[in-house]
Amino acid sequence: MNIIELSNVNKYYIRSQNPARRFSAAVRGASSVSEPLRFHALKDLSFEARKGECVGIIGKNGSGKSTLLRILAGITAPDSGVCALRGSVSAMLEPGAEFNPEYSGMRNICLSAELGGLERNKIRAAAEEIMEFAEIPAEFRNMPVKTYSAGMLMRLGFAVMLRAESDIILVDEALGVGDIRFQAKCFRKFVSLRESGRTILFVTHDPDAVRRFCTRAVWLDGGEIRADGDVADVTSAYMAFCVQDGRGENQSGFINRYGTQPGSILEVRCGRVCRIGEKCRIEVRFNASGVTDLDTAGIAVSIKDRYGLDLCVFRTEEKPRYGCNTAVFEFENRLAPGEYAVAAGFENRGTVPISYYEYIEGAAKLRSESDKEVFGLVSLPCETEIR
Repeated sequence: MNIIELSNVNKYYIRSQNPARRFSAAVRGASSVSEPLRFHALKDLSFEARKGECVGIIGKNGSGKSTLLRILAGITAPDSGVCALRGSVSAMLEPGAEFNPEYSGMRNICLSAELGGLERNKIRAAAEEIMEFAEIPAEFRNMPVKTYSAGMLMRLGFAVMLRAESDIILVDEALGVGDIRFQAKCFRKFVSLRESGRTILFVTHDPDAVRRFCTRAVWLDGGEIRADGDVADVTSAYMAFCVQDGRGENQSGFINRYGTQPGSILEVRCGRVCRIGEKCRIEVRFNASGVTDLDTAGIAVSIKDRYGLDLCVFRTEEKPRYGCNTAVFEFENRLAPGEYAVAAGFENRGTVPISYYEYIEGAAKLRSESDKEVFGLVSLPCETEIR
């Protein structure tokens, strides 16, 4: 059963700075305003999410991501279409927006908990847990939140949202809050919420975060859903669009393939199975005939896990020759047992950011094996001693 259902949702915003025109649009509806004076933020958007799904919503600025979350949170209403939610909602869309700046952190938390229906005898304990999770120093806990730094305010808002016992959780660009240790703590908490059956939607510009955490990805572009489904497929298509200005080409057998010179990577070879501690070899045959500046050209290979995250990346330093070349990468395999995907990129390093003559994700597969049990992502050599 779907816990979220949107059907043919449209949302418009008025471009005019004329107060009378904006007031008229608010009374009559933005859809009544002529096209040049309105911005169509969401266009006949239909979307569903099941209980327990974690959906990552990606897209460039202005694609409608935040507007979608604001409609789901009840902050704004669609101009047409149906939005149905079957459960309670907690949202973090603008850090600190839910707090009274004159109230202390503790008072804001207690007020939020009381409005959320938490029993009075449990509010104080819950507030203490939230303060601990947000890592707010003791001397700030009874000070007005207007004295908090941006990081403290964001951590506090994030902790309040995570503590809420809601069926649906909405997050807008907040998983990068705090240092890496706090981010790891937040991810662990999100995983536990997902496993408990909560439905999570979060907006991000980080495809790696979607790959690591989400069960599904949605790519919004110009107020419309451009792709919806498998995390690896959707994020790969989005990255190709960002890097190559929309020029991309999917071919059978690859996760994704794109670039300005399709076919310049002729072949990618690697041993199918490699044991831990053994030498592993990857060869990339490529044609540099169409490259005008060989000084800025190079080959890179990446080994990715099942989520599509880069575990290690190797790059050539030597300038290629005009015509056909073979780049050889040899390394000692230290990857934990499992199957990995190999990506190969023929890079143009003279652009910012780097662009690709050709990039192939899923160009080959590599399996790492070991006779003994291995923990973690990699098995690094280490000398140990007990004294």
